Amino acid sequence: RIIDGSATTFFYLQFAGGPRQVIAADGLPVQPFEEPRLLVGVAETYDVIVTVPENVSYELRATAHDGSGQASLWIGEGPRHAAPDIPHPNLYATMGDLSLKRVLALTPGGSMGMPGKEVRAGKFDQPGMNGMDEMKGMDHGAMKQDAGKMNHAAVATVPAMEHTGHDMGEMAQEEMPRDAATNDHDKPGMVSHKKPAAPRSTWFGLLAEDVSSKAPLAADGMSPERPGPPYDKLRALQPTSFDSHKPVREIRLTLDGDMERYVWFLNNKPLSETDHIEIKRDEVVRFIMINRTMMHHTMHLHGHFFRVLNAQGEYSPLKHTVDISPMTTTVIEFAAEEFGDWFFHCHLLYHMESGMARMVHYQNFTPDPATAAVRPRLYHDPFHLYGQVDLLSQMAQMALVYSNTRHIFSTQWRAGWQRVDDVEWEVTPAYDYYLNRFASIFAGADLAGVSDHTEKHEGILGLRYLLPLNIGSRVWVDTAGEFQFAVDKHLELTPRLAIFAEAEYDTEEKWEARAGSSYLLSRDFSLVGQWHSEFGWGGGLRWQF
Repeated sequence: RIIDGSATTFFYLQFAGGPRQVIAADGLPVQPFEEPRLLVGVAETYDVIVTVPENVSYELRATAHDGSGQASLWIGEGPRHAAPDIPHPNLYATMGDLSLKRVLALTPGGSMGMPGKEVRAGKFDQPGMNGMDEMKGMDHGAMKQDAGKMNHAAVATVPAMEHTGHDMGEMAQEEMPRDAATNDHDKPGMVSHKKPAAPRSTWFGLLAEDVSSKAPLAADGMSPERPGPPYDKLRALQPTSFDSHKPVREIRLTLDGDMERYVWFLNNKPLSETDHIEIKRDEVVRFIMINRTMMHHTMHLHGHFFRVLNAQGEYSPLKHTVDISPMTTTVIEFAAEEFGDWFFHCHLLYHMESGMARMVHYQNFTPDPATAAVRPRLYHDPFHLYGQVDLLSQMAQMALVYSNTRHIFSTQWRAGWQRVDDVEWEVTPAYDYYLNRFASIFAGADLAGVSDHTEKHEGILGLRYLLPLNIGSRVWVDTAGEFQFAVDKHLELTPRLAIFAEAEYDTEEKWEARAGSSYLLSRDFSLVGQWHSEFGWGGGLRWQF
């Protein structure tokens, strides 16, 4: 029995003795099938049968999804035969090509080819690959269902893809109810005789490359070397379809997030901003889950086993956890027979903690007083303090942030003394309201002066917006009627080495710019070299906390 007990890591499982026979998923028997390379998601369980070899030892290897590490179990006694290495993920191949439609998309969902308007219209309700219209024609092995036939028997599906554009209306969707192995490992006994690969270190050398960019590379879910979850092969031993006379409640859920701020949502809202998902006893509840992120999400429902609608029709398997791959739709359904309140969440720990969760509530259920007393803690959205201080030879600068999911209090400060007569400084305290991964609105003040004299103190109102190519932008108007526009870019060349640049135009002060490079020494400290248009060249130390 293989259980992925990680906080956030998927694993590829491979046996040097050839394909294993999978006989159960999440503890429930399935029709046995062979799988040479098995992707196991966080909190998933698979029962597999392997044949113990005679006079040799075969490696059963679990490789982290990003290739950053591995663990092994050696089965049998004798000369060791290692499992083959798994190519690293080709991250760019799975993102599709750059297109004008994606570049000009105004919302995060639109940039992924899955805008809110078309999500609400049901365009992506069928299981399989969606979005990223530049990926049309690729054979993802994804299965689609005929919208007119999505009944409890979950009819068989056929490969297809659907694609879309963008719109601005994707922020108010809450709940939206509509009521193969490589080398010679294909066959048992055909094994590799190379030595086992040494575990990869997670320490990055001075100019080390990213562990997930090392050749050889393969595209996730598009190559037999990096297969997706084996869900279409899972077939229950008995029919799992429900009574066709039972009422069906369909609930559409988009999986959204921001990998930079690391906040995660269902229907663009964290748990703290929502009420429960209400269902009724004795109905069939169907969740249509549409992943609009570039991350996998293993969704887990407490208290229930659910059908994962796949190519097996009425024999679709029962599971308690299911992976929603990037840019795909997965449909599950369950019989509402477990009266109570049940947590439904992404099982990647950090995603759950940051809001990718809901409470599923049976109508007319009342929790006991002890549970009701502590329930508000579930919806708590705590604030976090973090910041960055640069102490350089020609200037100093600081950014201090105190924020939760939506509310961001910040202070930007800089002072310079090189190439000027007296120390020049500027402080910008602000409050931002986070709208989505692309945009936030803010208000605050802009204070500037020389030495101990304040020369400017104006209120400001503005917008931050993420431009194509991950370029940050900011525009504000102050109470004196002056405008300021700024753009900035940060680019990591290696896990330790980065370059950055910023340019700013003010209708009163005109142009200001800076550019430089940073080198990460540790989690908390970096070396920085920077040029500033007013204070010239300099270098020093950065503290990030």
